[in-house]
Amino acid sequence: MSLISRRTLCVLVAASLAAPAFAAAPASKGSLPDGVDLTLDLVGNVASNPVGGVEQGTEGSYWVMAQSKFDLDTLWGVHNTDVDAQWAWFAGRNLAREKIGNSISAQQTWRPVAGGRLTRLTVRHRFDNGLSITAGRAPVNSYFNNSALNCVFMSNAMCLTPYGAITDLGITAYPNSSWAGIVRYDVGDRWYAQAGAFDYNNALNQAGKNGLDFSVGEGTGTITAYEVGYQTTFANDRLPRTYRLGMYRNSDGGKSAYYDANGNSAALTGRPTAVQEGARAGGYAMADQTVWRGAGKRNLALFARAYVNTGNEAPIDTFFSAGFVKTGTFAGRDEDTMAMFVSNTHFSDEQIDYLRDRRTRNGGSGAPHADEIIAELSYGWAVYKGVRLMPNLQYVINPDPIYAPTRTTDIPDALIVGLRVDVHFAQLFGW
Repeated sequence: MSLISRRTLCVLVAASLAAPAFAAAPASKGSLPDGVDLTLDLVGNVASNPVGGVEQGTEGSYWVMAQSKFDLDTLWGVHNTDVDAQWAWFAGRNLAREKIGNSISAQQTWRPVAGGRLTRLTVRHRFDNGLSITAGRAPVNSYFNNSALNCVFMSNAMCLTPYGAITDLGITAYPNSSWAGIVRYDVGDRWYAQAGAFDYNNALNQAGKNGLDFSVGEGTGTITAYEVGYQTTFANDRLPRTYRLGMYRNSDGGKSAYYDANGNSAALTGRPTAVQEGARAGGYAMADQTVWRGAGKRNLALFARAYVNTGNEAPIDTFFSAGFVKTGTFAGRDEDTMAMFVSNTHFSDEQIDYLRDRRTRNGGSGAPHADEIIAELSYGWAVYKGVRLMPNLQYVINPDPIYAPTRTTDIPDALIVGLRVDVHFAQLFGW
């Protein structure tokens, strides 16, 4: 086990013994009577692949997230206005990249740039007619294509955002943020529509930026996102449900997955892939449907996700996933969860051709499979108020070789044994 894995495991075990759980939502919130809402969360992932991959091993990663929400109405009488500030620290290594060789991380806490980062700084004003406007620094996936059920898992195929859009469109995704404006209109307590515009500046994601580069006009494009939805809760529906339809567009056309600037295979020539004109775009749909409810909030919910690339050539054509979340398992375990999903990521012809040519250049032959199938089975154990342990099993069929550049044959299917630990200090200490 690597040094970071040992350190991470020690931190997670110590944190888990400190107390016990949060409900299935991904973040905890502690309300204070003076209009300040505080959150401090630790989420850690440890993953090991005893079977499959390029080699076997264990890696760990974690993040610490701090968030403060300020109700300006309560504090200073500014009607229906709040400020949201969020910061996070990331560390660790990625089992998928380091041991298996594929691009879809089994650890949702891993990020390519370690260290601290300002992830959100926004002001929101809510009008009395259901309209609200949010402006400031924000990631796209904190507002669009989002569901609490996504993060009842550890795989990055589901949590935080279903796979596909970030890879294809380069959407500004947590923990990265950029200048943003979001307009939302709620029709009653069920229907809503929202639209957002986000500055696309990939340089902001680099090491050393830390989310503190507030420069204006230096981006290479604009990301626009649109979503309509219908959602209910246990407060207004016996069988709560959420349905969302949305689309993204990035005016930065991105780079080809196959061609160099001369129209040849970049994998064979060794030249960079070509910059594309036009725009990147994609659409998505998601559904959460509670199909059974027992005493209290014991329930069974089914879900499905879909993403389709509709713009420029990109690495992924489609992504689909489906599964279930059972809240309340054994007698007396009303807040435990048992959950499972299966996903299929279908890579584009251009991406597969690039990987085929790269394999040929290294002395191999043939092409990797275009469909990468991932399944996860998890059990969320509510150990104590604010502390949850989530052992899980993941299985990867047809791992893509994106991070195994010299691989000349298919990567063996991988079995992953994982442990996720969530410590939500606001709930733990009753803030």
